[in-house]
Amino acid sequence: MSLWAVLAAGLVVGLLAGRLAWRRRAGPRPATSAAAPPMRRVVVDQGAANALNALNNRLAAISALGDLLQDTAPDAKTARALATLQAEVRRAAEVTQHFFDLAQLPVGAADSADVAAAVDGVLADRQQKIAALEVHLIRVVPDAPPLAACPAANLTEVIGRLLDFCLRRLRDTKPPRHLRLEVAATAPSVAITLADNGPTLSPEAEHELAVPFRSAAGSGSAEIDFALARALAQSAGGSVRLRPRPGGGMEVVVTLHKSIVGQATAAAATPALPKLRILVVDDDPTNRRVMTRLLEREGHVVVSVEHGLEAIERLGPRDAAFDAVVTDVQMPRLGGRALYEQIAIRRPDLSRRIVFVTGDAAREETRRFLEECGQPAVLKPYVLSDLLSAIATVTARR
Repeated sequence: MSLWAVLAAGLVVGLLAGRLAWRRRAGPRPATSAAAPPMRRVVVDQGAANALNALNNRLAAISALGDLLQDTAPDAKTARALATLQAEVRRAAEVTQHFFDLAQLPVGAADSADVAAAVDGVLADRQQKIAALEVHLIRVVPDAPPLAACPAANLTEVIGRLLDFCLRRLRDTKPPRHLRLEVAATAPSVAITLADNGPTLSPEAEHELAVPFRSAAGSGSAEIDFALARALAQSAGGSVRLRPRPGGGMEVVVTLHKSIVGQATAAAATPALPKLRILVVDDDPTNRRVMTRLLEREGHVVVSVEHGLEAIERLGPRDAAFDAVVTDVQMPRLGGRALYEQIAIRRPDLSRRIVFVTGDAAREETRRFLEECGQPAVLKPYVLSDLLSAIATVTARR
């Protein structure tokens, strides 16, 4: 063999060995399919959450001022400029919302289930049982609720088992028997509430129901239904909470994340509301003032205060009636969460008529609270129709 042949063979072997070593260090080659890489979770620290909250507050103020000025525009040119301003605010809001989607990305977020279809399917399947028990059923489901981040089969199972749980309670209740099934969209979540007029449960009932088979005697079907429904909801990153109702009975609140797939983009129609007395609580003076004027323009009587302590003073005795309380979450002295907890103790009937409006949805603590309390929440910058829809939801609970 010539020297050139030996050198060529060595070169080839060296190249092959080098390529093999490089591939081992670099790991396996990526697949050639067109699948997108998985979306990574963004870690939001306190500083970033504060910055997003401040930005959303300013966007909310600009958006609300644009809404307020739109009706008083002196000429077509000014009206077009205001419309352009509103469009730019909406684009900026989409940026913050996209960041929020990246930050939360809950378990099961890629799954999606039609909540209305799941509710209607379960009700149709239990129709004869509901009729046999002579239960007066009230179904409150919006025309186009957002998709839930949960496999459809799991969502149907959760609703079905909790409905059976309520029907078993009502079976031992003297007529009239009432059951209300309500779907409401909060800012980050979808809440499904089943409320009955069955026996009042003790504060320890939620823990007892969530842990079946505690004794050798075993557990009843109601406990098993509740525990399995709760486990299925938690597997999708959601929760199931049990709480007493003012005046007797109880309600179960299922909270699930909204799906990040296939969100509806159609604008909601502004609901027609009767004249209401509304308490607005917001420490930002511009947002407080503009929201007050927007609600007054809709024909409502509005009282506005700066923080939760002032709100408690305004609420006063039971004869100081407010139809709804619209509050920010992050406020000095007494924030929205503490305000809600105080009202829940002093005025449990009024705590069900609270709407949260916040720009702080990137903070994990805030998101968890909004999901667990079961009250409607609207993200800043808000659309007026969304705010009015949330108010309509809570005032319908009276």
